[in-house]
Amino acid sequence: MIKKVREKSIRLLTMEAGGRRVDKNHPVYAQIERELGRQTAGYKGECALDYYLTFIPDDKYFIFHGLRLEDPKNRYFQMDSYLFSLSHGLILESKYISGELEFDEKSNQLIRKVADGHESMGDPISQVERHKDQMRSWMEKYLGKVVPIIGQVVLTNKNAILKNVSPSTMKKVTFLTNLPIRIKAIHENLPNPILTEKELRKATRILNQKHTPDQFAFLDFFKLTHNEIITGVICAECSLSPMLRKSAKWICLKCGCKSKNAHIEALEDYALLCGKSITNKQAKEFLHLSSSSVTFQILQSMNLRHTGTKKGRVYFLN
Repeated sequence: MIKKVREKSIRLLTMEAGGRRVDKNHPVYAQIERELGRQTAGYKGECALDYYLTFIPDDKYFIFHGLRLEDPKNRYFQMDSYLFSLSHGLILESKYISGELEFDEKSNQLIRKVADGHESMGDPISQVERHKDQMRSWMEKYLGKVVPIIGQVVLTNKNAILKNVSPSTMKKVTFLTNLPIRIKAIHENLPNPILTEKELRKATRILNQKHTPDQFAFLDFFKLTHNEIITGVICAECSLSPMLRKSAKWICLKCGCKSKNAHIEALEDYALLCGKSITNKQAKEFLHLSSSSVTFQILQSMNLRHTGTKKGRVYFLN
């Protein structure tokens, strides 16, 4: 049973917005494009888990996707998927990597063969081991019980090939197509309940309450200023910016596309790239509006939380 659905991360959403609102000729655009590609591939791999998790009976696990928690030592950790039962927790770490892969147990590296040699990919097994320790500590803090935590690295790219793999590594790594079988085996090896049904439901509520979405300071990361962000409402059909506001509609002067609420995505981009608060003046300039009163009407129609009055009013973009 899914208790937290899969969503795009704040970082991926921010990179998508950056791809729309940084000029393709800008010196950092290639870097933005690479990071966007990396985040998109990661999300694709995570989504690939979802189909195979449908083969698990609903009464076996509560499933949380993209859960990000703070451990008792104030360190945040995020799990691609976390499966929670009466007897144990199971962390799944998706890796959407193609090519010939080798897990080097001596150096704790994942190595991929490339045309001119080898490329180190870090070590997802070590990452899962850290997350297991953090999750055990989290459970002990909030439930007062020691719950067994298992971890699995899941290779989600069908073009991944493992080389020189040891039996110990294969206990920690599985291919996506084998995931339901691996989960069934783990469940059968841990049949004795640690938690009661009431404690499991309580833990589920706390897990969702304690989830903390990540934040990503786009401008600082790429050393950009507000002036380097493309402003205006972007046409969803042809990507022209800015669209023109006329008679309570947004009109694209290139393809003729019309929209009543195209400003919403524009302000979502603003929130991701520039900040979560905005004034009437800032919104007017960003949306290329000719009137403060029209800007006020748009912001009011969105039912945004706000503070202050008149020119000092600040709206908070969720």
